Formats: sequence, C-alpha cells, structure tokens
Amino acid sequence: MISHSEQPLRRLLDPSYPLCREDVLWALGFIKKKVADGAPEWSGLDRPQLLAHFACFADMALLLLHRRSPSSQETACFRAMLGEFLPRDLN
Repeated sequence: MISHSEQPLRRLLDPSYPLCREDVLWALGFIKKKVADGAPEWSGLDRPQLLAHFACFADMALLLLHRRSPSSQETACFRAMLGEFLPRDLN
C-alpha cells in the first residue's frame, strides 16, 4: 500500500512526467524532513552514497535559485535519490 506521502513520489519518479519547479521544491522539502527525522531508508547508506545524495540535493537547489531547468542527467540523479524513500517492493 502506498502512503499519502509516497503518492507524489511515484509521480515524480515517472520518467515521462516532466519535473516542474513546484515539484522540485516539494521534493526537496520532503527529503529535508525525512533526513531530519532520521529516515531509516538512508540510515544504512555509506558515506560515499550520502555525499552523492547531498551533491544531487544541492544541485537541484542551486538550479532552482538560478531558475535553470535540470539536464537529463540531473533529473535522473534526482529521481534515483527520491527512489530511496519508497519501499523496495514499490520501486
């Protein structure tokens, strides 16, 4: 069963769904809250994985500040990071 908070994630993970500014803002806020709450999905990640996720998070935040659209590589990285928050059987 997909929780209420996971429904927008499912949409954002769809490669055919174009990311817009509001979606990225929502996702960055969601990630920030989950990490601050000690999300078990990320508690087992090693340091290189955490740093990669941080770099992706920072890249998307900077894109918003500069009002630039993400490249396909940046979008793929962001979607992969968001996928970490979904249960493995729904990914």
